[in-house]
Amino acid sequence: MVSHRHIAALLDLMLGFTFRRSMIGHEPMVGDSDHGSSVGRISQLAKCLGTYGILALLSMLVGVGGFVATAMLTSRPALFLTAGWSIFAICYGGAISVIAPRRYWPLAVALLAVLSVVGGFALLWPATETRQPPAPGTEWATLRTGSRLAYLRLAAVGPRHAAPVVFLHGGPGVANIEGDAEYLRRLAASGYDVYLYDQLGAGGSTRLADPTGYTLPRAVADLDAFREAIRAPKVDLIGYSWGSRLAAAYLSAHADHVSKVVFVSPDRMAGDNSNLVNLLGPLDAAHLWAVLRQAFEPRAFTAWVLAQVNSRAAHAFAGDAEMDARFRAIIAALAPALFCHPPDGTNGGDPGFYANTMLPRPEAQRGIDPHASLRRLDTPALIVKGQCDYLSWASAVDYRDALPHASMVYVPEAGHELFAEQPDVFFAAVVAFLDGRELPFATVTQSSPPPGYKGPTGENH
Repeated sequence: MVSHRHIAALLDLMLGFTFRRSMIGHEPMVGDSDHGSSVGRISQLAKCLGTYGILALLSMLVGVGGFVATAMLTSRPALFLTAGWSIFAICYGGAISVIAPRRYWPLAVALLAVLSVVGGFALLWPATETRQPPAPGTEWATLRTGSRLAYLRLAAVGPRHAAPVVFLHGGPGVANIEGDAEYLRRLAASGYDVYLYDQLGAGGSTRLADPTGYTLPRAVADLDAFREAIRAPKVDLIGYSWGSRLAAAYLSAHADHVSKVVFVSPDRMAGDNSNLVNLLGPLDAAHLWAVLRQAFEPRAFTAWVLAQVNSRAAHAFAGDAEMDARFRAIIAALAPALFCHPPDGTNGGDPGFYANTMLPRPEAQRGIDPHASLRRLDTPALIVKGQCDYLSWASAVDYRDALPHASMVYVPEAGHELFAEQPDVFFAAVVAFLDGRELPFATVTQSSPPPGYKGPTGENH
C-alpha cells in the first residue's frame, strides 16, 4: 500500500533532498504530523507547477512573437524556430530566476525540458505525405506561362459544337477533375468537347517553389495559354465557385475568346472572399470537431500562421505534399456543408493548400475588378444558384447584374455543389443555354432571394 512516506520519498527523487527539507524546514514525523506535512508538500508542489506553468505560457507567447517576427525576416526554418525557442527559454528562465527561490529551480528546469521536447515533436514531426494518383486519362500540358497543368478531355459524342467547354474548378486550389468529370460527361454526350484542368498549385499540376506566385493574373494567363494549347479560338466557360471569379476575370480581359459563360454557385467577383463562417455553420458537431482538430493541429496551424506573414517561410517549414494532405482532410470534413442533403461519401480530389491560402489575398488579386468591363460586353451568361449554397445570394445577383445578357436560374434542394446534388436540373439548364435554346426553367429577375432560400443573403462574410 502506498503511504504518505512513499509520496514524500517520490518527491525527494523528483525534486532533490534539499528541495524537500527546505520546503518543510524539518524532517517528517510519524503519525498525523507526517500525514499533514506530506499533504502540504503535495499542495506546495501543485502551486509551484501552476505558477511555473503560467510563467511558461506567458514566456511562450513572447517566444511566438519572436518566432513570427523572425519569420518575417527570413525563410529559413532553423533560424526562426531557434529564435522562437531561445526567446521563450530566456524569458522563462529570467522570470524563474527573479520570482522563484533557488531551491525550486530544478522543478522549473524540468518543466522547461518537458515543454521543449513536447513542443519540438508537435512542431517538427511532419504529417504523412500522400498524393492522390492521377485520374485515368489524365494528360499534361506545358504552357507558355511555364505552368504544367494536368487535364482531362471528355470527347464530344455525336455532332460536335464549335466551341469546347472549359470547366474551372473552385477553391481556389480545390481540384477534383476525376469527380467533376463524372457529372460533366453529360455535356460531352450533348456534343461538347469538355476540358477540365487542375489550376496551378492544385491536383496534378505544377506547385510553385515561391507561393507568392499564385495570383489571379497568373491564373488568367494560364487559362488563356491552355485555350491556345487545345487550339480553340473560342471556348464556353463554366466557372464553379472560385472558378466563377476566374471566369469573370478572364472574360474581362479576353472577351473575344469566350463564346458563352456559366457561373455556378459563384464566389464574389472581386474583393474579399471570406466565407469560412458560412461554410462551418451547416456542419454537425462531429464534422465541425474534425475540421477544428485538423486546422489547429500544432504543425498545421503553425504553417498557416507563417503563411500569413511570409509564405516562403511557411513553404520551407511545411512543404506542398504535407500541407496538401492536411488540407484534403479538412475538405473531407467540410464536404457536408456543400449540400442540402449530404451524400454518404465524397471524393475530395487533390487540393493545393498554398494556392488556396495565397490566391484570395488582395495582393494576389492585383486590383482586378471586372465589373466595369463586363457591363460593356454582349457575351451570353447564365448564373446557377442553389437553395442551400453557403455563398451569398448577393454574389450571384452581382454577376447577373454586371452582364447585360445574363440570366439566373434558381435550383431548389441543391447546395453549393448543385451539379452533383441536382444534376438533371443543372444540365437541363446548362445544355439549353449552351445550345442557344430557351431555358426550361423560370429565371430569377428580383434581387431578393425566393421564399425557402437557406443560404446567406448579403455579402459572403
